[in-house]
Amino acid sequence: MNTKELLYYNDFGGFSKDGKEYIIKTSEKYTPVPWSHIMANEKFGTLVTANGGGYTWSGNSRDNKLTTWSNDPITDRPSEKLEFECEEKNNEFLPYSSLENFIIRYGFGFACFEKDENDIYSSVNIFVPINESKKIYDIKLKNNTDNPKEITIKYKAEVVMGVSRDYTKKHLVITKKENGVTVNNFYRESYANESMYITTSEKIENIEVKDKVIYIVFKLLLDKKEEKNFTIEMGTSENLSDFEITKNVTEKLDEVKRYWDDITSRVRIRTPIESMNIMMNGWLLYQTITSRLWARTSFYQAGGAFGFRDQLQDSLILLYFNPKLTKKQIIYHAEHQFIEGDVLHWWHPERDNGIRTRYTDDLLWFPYVLSEYIEKEKDYSILDVEVPYVQMRELSEFEDERYDNVYKTDFKESIYIHAKKAIEKSLIFGEMGLPKIGSGDWNDGMNKIKGQSVWLGFFMYDVLKRFCKICEIKEDKDLEKYLKVLENLRKSLNDNAWDGCWYRRAYFEDDTPLGSIENDECKIDGISQSWAAISGAGEIDKVKSAMDSFENYLVDRENMIIKLLTPAFCKTTLEPGYIKSYIPGVRENGGQYTHGAVWSILANAKLRDGEKAGEYFRFLNPIEHARTKENAVKYKVEPYVVAADVYSAPNMIGRGGWTWYTGSSSWLFIARLESVLGIKKEGELLHINPCIPKDWESYSVSYKYKETIYNINIYNPEHKSTGIKTVYDDNNAVYTNEIKMVNDGEVHSVDLIMS
Repeated sequence: MNTKELLYYNDFGGFSKDGKEYIIKTSEKYTPVPWSHIMANEKFGTLVTANGGGYTWSGNSRDNKLTTWSNDPITDRPSEKLEFECEEKNNEFLPYSSLENFIIRYGFGFACFEKDENDIYSSVNIFVPINESKKIYDIKLKNNTDNPKEITIKYKAEVVMGVSRDYTKKHLVITKKENGVTVNNFYRESYANESMYITTSEKIENIEVKDKVIYIVFKLLLDKKEEKNFTIEMGTSENLSDFEITKNVTEKLDEVKRYWDDITSRVRIRTPIESMNIMMNGWLLYQTITSRLWARTSFYQAGGAFGFRDQLQDSLILLYFNPKLTKKQIIYHAEHQFIEGDVLHWWHPERDNGIRTRYTDDLLWFPYVLSEYIEKEKDYSILDVEVPYVQMRELSEFEDERYDNVYKTDFKESIYIHAKKAIEKSLIFGEMGLPKIGSGDWNDGMNKIKGQSVWLGFFMYDVLKRFCKICEIKEDKDLEKYLKVLENLRKSLNDNAWDGCWYRRAYFEDDTPLGSIENDECKIDGISQSWAAISGAGEIDKVKSAMDSFENYLVDRENMIIKLLTPAFCKTTLEPGYIKSYIPGVRENGGQYTHGAVWSILANAKLRDGEKAGEYFRFLNPIEHARTKENAVKYKVEPYVVAADVYSAPNMIGRGGWTWYTGSSSWLFIARLESVLGIKKEGELLHINPCIPKDWESYSVSYKYKETIYNINIYNPEHKSTGIKTVYDDNNAVYTNEIKMVNDGEVHSVDLIMS
């Protein structure tokens, strides 16, 4: 392979010319840390790493692991291993010892490992079929010589069938079959009837089981220059008596590729920044759907659970690709609300066992996402869908949280009432007129403040402002009350939360401020400044000052980091919560917490500052952190998916934290598409309102509305950040930047000239 053809090649890897694959080709033995890839559907999945590690699960990536999850960035020990022996030469299919001589392709829905060495070419495609509970190794071997070769294939699987082998080993029942093995664990509450199987397309010579580790051996004879394909398959099924190997493997892989080609092609952008195009044209969507919504796992966290605030926000990206899935997510989350109005912080879907807490933003994300769905889809019927609640004993006065089983009620109410109950439960204010923080307000680590939250005030204002539009449609008598809350909240935020140059973050119970120039640590927190702008609640002169302060205190241009707060908690006598236990400059404690940093893009776009909005996206783009080998070694983590956090600690500055499993991927797409590129859907209307860097001469967006394609071209001859001169709808001049879309199956063009 000619690595010069790869985009953003950094001596470890780079992107294919179309941006759809990340290709690892290096003379190094390892990537800086394990570079992983996730392949999944809603009920089954697998994670692989460039070094040969990873694991597989069925149903729940935490509770029903089929093979071992290592979470070990040093050794990255594989739990599934594939190798072959040829003429007493031991050749490993996957690079367990070195990446040299391998080409690894990570694409949407598959991973491919290629090696051409010692007279044998090998290729291994790994994928999970659409809607099937199985993982397939599609393997090709080619004899490059003029002599016949007998190859011995060895496959190893370290079985779990539960949370951890330490607990499950003694319960595993492994049965040898003629064409493979089955595994059962009857001591599980949720998956007791599910069997695991491993099989191959070739006749198995030997099966051994040692310490509940399965070893399968078979041989393959290759004539001179001969090429053969075969498969190994791991899957699950209920009440399994026997199994057959998948026959149409190529068709199954093509089906996976077609699925991702179809969904990622619904929005395609072309800007002067190629790294932006790559992330926006598939990788952010793939990360959100595969890791966050389906797998709910990563190399760094095997979660398996649904978070109330988490997957609701993740579903926002789907409003441009498959809004039915956003609707499904909204209804599903409504079913995990208590009749009192609060919600499960997170839960495992098998039994809905989860945790009840006093976090105060969780429940408000429900009316937020509901309002976004209604605004974009104009589907008011969702408001009348009736769903049940969950039941659990209420928290006592001295309880902040409780993990327990929950039960569905027979009693149902409409989605609209569910949303109202979430809002009503939130309307608890302190003496300053700011909402009570509870045991956390998006920043879970601030769990000991117990006072009032400034950020929550801005977020609540935004939610109420949106929900009031729905109240008008429903002719709700409580509309007047909510409007009064909005008025009082805006006044309180600007009178009682202003610190002189920026907005404070919170107040402790004794009215000690946090996020103030008075503080020795956490003098300024970014999300209060961003949401003062996003919500529209901040007074404009104060918002401009706040975002200038954000720039001066939180943005590290040299290392392309946007800190959540500064200085980090370390020696202060204040006790904000467990955030203080993090190393200063790591994660929420003064590092870049990407989820919160993304909101600064929306804030600057709200202020019509296209330069900063564009620049901040570049800082948050993982590709930009790994342009060279030196950059990649410093950043360490994968360049093709967003990292949840980037460290600002002096001895680790610029290092990426955990990747894949972060809510920032959905938000980064939304921020770029809507706030910078200025493309926003509202029912049948398409709004175009650019806020871009001035040096952009043009850019384009292709958007598939139902079955109709709209090709949108924006021209910037005068090098402006904002402003519209002329708009053409199918070559007809119009006097608005709102285009009414029609679903006629045709291709339409929209041309906009900025001025």
